[in-house]
Amino acid sequence: MSKYPRVKETDADGIERLISLELADDAIYRTSKAAMWEGRLPYAAVIDIAVSRVGSADLVVAETKHGQIRWSLKSGHNLRDEIERRKSANN
Repeated sequence: MSKYPRVKETDADGIERLISLELADDAIYRTSKAAMWEGRLPYAAVIDIAVSRVGSADLVVAETKHGQIRWSLKSGHNLRDEIERRKSANN
């Protein structure tokens, strides 16, 4: 399981929160201890994923079956590559 701490997320509803991303074999787990919130995103729900640079951080945009999710973090290319690798392994 890979972990990405201190990721700024904006979900499809426009809600921003500071989360930790954990990439497990079956899904992406998104947790926020401050907001006492947890979300699970199966790899099958990810339609497309792209990375761009915004200031000193990478912006990872995931198009999902439930809408768009944006993650802002330092190692966005690593996150995208790992999601794509795990997604293809689950198909």
